[in-house]
Amino acid sequence: MKRILICLSTLGLLAGCAAIGPTSSPECPRLVAKAVPNEDGQIHFFGPGNWHPNTRGFTAVRSSLLARPPDPIPGVLVVTDTSAVFQQWDNGAQGFELVKRLAFSDLSDMSLDSYGFNRRLVFRKKDFSFESFDFTQASGNFVDAQKVEEAFKYLQARVKKPDSD
Repeated sequence: MKRILICLSTLGLLAGCAAIGPTSSPECPRLVAKAVPNEDGQIHFFGPGNWHPNTRGFTAVRSSLLARPPDPIPGVLVVTDTSAVFQQWDNGAQGFELVKRLAFSDLSDMSLDSYGFNRRLVFRKKDFSFESFDFTQASGNFVDAQKVEEAFKYLQARVKKPDSD
């Protein structure tokens, strides 16, 4: 029985790692860059992360007494000259595929939200909806708060608030 539990736990961990792709592979930077549109320019930050669709930071976590927070979507977050893009690993194609792109020109604001040691980038789109993202450590289990904060500092200057035009 103990062997079965160990095997199932190991398989679960391996399956979770496969979902975000080969983020600790030396090929990762090339595979990530291949899925970024050319017009987005240079990549400044990338790494394993989570997308929290239609979520404003940790609002759902703070009010979790009312409802369970939505599950994050694992993948790779990429910050370029002109956008933030989110990619997921496609086993069949053996590459990353673009699943979400937020052009900075389509955003009205962005902020950094924190909850304990966790950090999330919060993007407010011009249609008043929100998207939140975080970077995680290679295993995808823990938020890389320092990397999220560094990306936030970079993004602050690129996402122009309406009153700053």
